Amino acid sequence: MVARSSNKNAVAFWFLLEIICLVLVFWLTHGNSPPDVNEAHYLTKAKHYWNPAFCPDDFFLSSADAHLVFYWVCGWLTLFFDLETVAWVGRAFSWVLLASSLVSIGQRVCFEKLAGLFVGGAFVILTEVCHLAGEWVVGGFEAKTIAYGLAFWGIRFAMDARWRGVWLLTGTAAAFHVLAGGWIVFCLIVFRIVSIKLKGPRPTGKELVGLVVGGLVALGGLIPGLLLSSGDAEIAAEANRLYVHVRLPHHLVITTFAVERWALFSSLTGGTLLLWINTGKWRCDGQRVIVGIGLVSVIVAIAGIVITISLGNDSTLQHSLLRFYFYRTSDTLVPLAASLLAGLVVFRVAEETGKGWRLSASILLLMLGLYVGDRIKERHADPRPRGDVLTLPSSKKTDPEQRRANTLRIHRHWRLACLWMKNNTPHDAIAITPLRQQTFKWYSHRGEVVTRKDMPQDAKSLLQWHERRESVYPFVGGRRGLSRLDDDYLLASCRHYGADYLVLTQFSESSRNRFADDVRIEKVFPPAGRFSYYAVYKLKD
Repeated sequence: MVARSSNKNAVAFWFLLEIICLVLVFWLTHGNSPPDVNEAHYLTKAKHYWNPAFCPDDFFLSSADAHLVFYWVCGWLTLFFDLETVAWVGRAFSWVLLASSLVSIGQRVCFEKLAGLFVGGAFVILTEVCHLAGEWVVGGFEAKTIAYGLAFWGIRFAMDARWRGVWLLTGTAAAFHVLAGGWIVFCLIVFRIVSIKLKGPRPTGKELVGLVVGGLVALGGLIPGLLLSSGDAEIAAEANRLYVHVRLPHHLVITTFAVERWALFSSLTGGTLLLWINTGKWRCDGQRVIVGIGLVSVIVAIAGIVITISLGNDSTLQHSLLRFYFYRTSDTLVPLAASLLAGLVVFRVAEETGKGWRLSASILLLMLGLYVGDRIKERHADPRPRGDVLTLPSSKKTDPEQRRANTLRIHRHWRLACLWMKNNTPHDAIAITPLRQQTFKWYSHRGEVVTRKDMPQDAKSLLQWHERRESVYPFVGGRRGLSRLDDDYLLASCRHYGADYLVLTQFSESSRNRFADDVRIEKVFPPAGRFSYYAVYKLKD
């Protein structure tokens, strides 16, 4: 009894240690200050849901709410904490949930210390390097980060044939994010049906109860999604077209994907197949589950390719089908299968050759060391929040340190302009903001006429979003941007959409003197005699 207790304690110790180490990897590689890529989008929406006085007239925040379960479970935190704190709390929870599931999956197959850390680390690397459609799992806090953590725990339960728990966990994942979680539910259902047909046994009553209850829970994500559709067929069709071919072709339309993405993902899929063929002597039911659902996800991706090519880009049916993200699940499940099989090879070969820890730990340290080191170097070169890295201008200086310093200066000026808006304007103020930014609401707590990132989910609002975007940021000389528009056009846009403020870039002498003699508008930031890369203008009555 003492030996068994000691063994259990050792297993628990290594399980917790590997989770901590994997969360540390997440933090070192994805721990930029908030907001991350989608945090400004999701968390401002959640804050507005619980406090409608937050940016009350913002077009996007006032549109229909698609992720009600996420808002209900997590959004209330915005009533008590600032957005940055909520982001960090959500990241910590999501990372622990995901890390624990990956470590458990790795340990379940490899039965070795550090196997979970290896599988989790390899998974994160492969999702970032070999994705096809841009899907990511580890990053900022949003609905899908919780959904993936729950879904991966569901996959872990499937490896032990604990199917009642599978359906409860994955149903909850689908409630948080109907597509991220829902596609994994679909893959598991297909795998389960095939397994029953091939070798049984038939589902038990407990499993059926779990399936029904999980399905009911999943309605929390499905019903709000269904309510977003318009009853008008023409409006719905146009909304689908805009969603697929205007806003998100880089995620949804395979013919727009870079050749590099095709090559890397195809290589990963082929490599996974070769690993599966050559690990026959080490196979177990747990591996079959991971590889099986990965295969289903590839079939789903192939279906997306067939739909895209066979129907053509002018097909309304193609538009309505491609909204369902046919490639996001293969972007996660194929890397998961590859990571698990790679871990199996490393730890089994180390065991059979007598190398033990020396080989497996060396490979693990090399893999994570190169990855973490590269990301730390990247973060040092540009430590801005990821939501700003991808959208705000960066310095063009050739010297790395000067480029870093000037980039941070541009970012500081952006935040100061937003802070001026927060401290000096009414809470219901509306502004027209630069085209390529997505964090104005996050920093300023003030509304915007329209942004590229903040696309509404309901059909009618999506059409209005497109009309606003085309009107506020029209093409001039083949490019968009407020600096390309004349003064009269800008002021007319402000009055048309009820914007009292205009936020503009000032990267040239002419832009810094814009509206200098125009009595219709007043520069209120920066103060006279101070330099800033951004200016705030207030329209006069």
